Amino acid sequence: MFVNALRDQNAGAIVKIAHTEDNLTVDPLTVLRCDDRVLRCPPLLDVTLRILSAYLQASRTFLSLHIQTNPVAMTGTNQSMTDFEREELKNALIAAQESAVVQILLETCLPKPNESNTGCLLSNLREVQCIVCSHVHQMFISDPNLAKLVHFQGYPSELIAVTVTSIPSMHICLDFIPELLSQPQTEKQVFAVQLTSHLCLQYALPKSLGIAKLAINVLSTLLTVLSHEMRPDFYIACLPSLIRISKAFPPLHEEIHSLLTRLGRICSSHMSSMDTLTSSETSHRLTEGDVECHQLAHIKKNVTLNNKYYDLYYEIHKTFSEIVR
Repeated sequence: MFVNALRDQNAGAIVKIAHTEDNLTVDPLTVLRCDDRVLRCPPLLDVTLRILSAYLQASRTFLSLHIQTNPVAMTGTNQSMTDFEREELKNALIAAQESAVVQILLETCLPKPNESNTGCLLSNLREVQCIVCSHVHQMFISDPNLAKLVHFQGYPSELIAVTVTSIPSMHICLDFIPELLSQPQTEKQVFAVQLTSHLCLQYALPKSLGIAKLAINVLSTLLTVLSHEMRPDFYIACLPSLIRISKAFPPLHEEIHSLLTRLGRICSSHMSSMDTLTSSETSHRLTEGDVECHQLAHIKKNVTLNNKYYDLYYEIHKTFSEIVR
């Protein structure tokens, strides 16, 4: 009754169908398909999360009983292999459900357009973040592999500071950050560097120092690995993390300075060469008067990329200033 009462009344025909116990057991995420106002009312959110936990547990029990009461009619080695595969599928479904729950709850911690995230400790948003982070902490403690799955999936970088400071079990992320840094996707590498920097501020431990050194080494290696098109966006996203790492571990200043110096030289060289190339191409083609559409697009692309390198160069100087302050 509680879940049915909190449904979004603007959902149209879906509202007319009442949820049953069986529906919620098979799909616990239904509990979170509620009115948006519930997610900004701390007392109701607390009750909703308790109900959600109950149905997640009920779903796990239901899936286990389903496997036991519906055996596969096979014998010999194939039977054990089939049972193993079914168990793996059950565990994968449970992990997918729980990771989806965590992702949805983390999204509720983001401020809405009409909310100002001023860091006030007495706002509804801050209270909701505390309730959500406490719930996620319990889920991570119950299954540490869930924390790894959620962070490999990723979530908005604006929430990293919230999760690291408000979820006490986030220190377990230090165990798998090296694996996250080694992923081929640049988005995951950026996320790993940002997560490392916040963890270093929160847990200034020898293990964190080792992870921070690894992150700096990865950034140094990627200087020559990334294409010149990808380099500006990647390092602009990572530079604020270097400031946090330097604050947490001052002995790493020298390594960070070396990285920034190399990056600055690459930027300066690229900007000089691109300025010369763009100006010569433009003057030559304008003189001939035959600037075709694809040629003009090429020039605009070079100018846009060069502007990104100017932005990166500015961010490098800003990072230097913050570190030596």
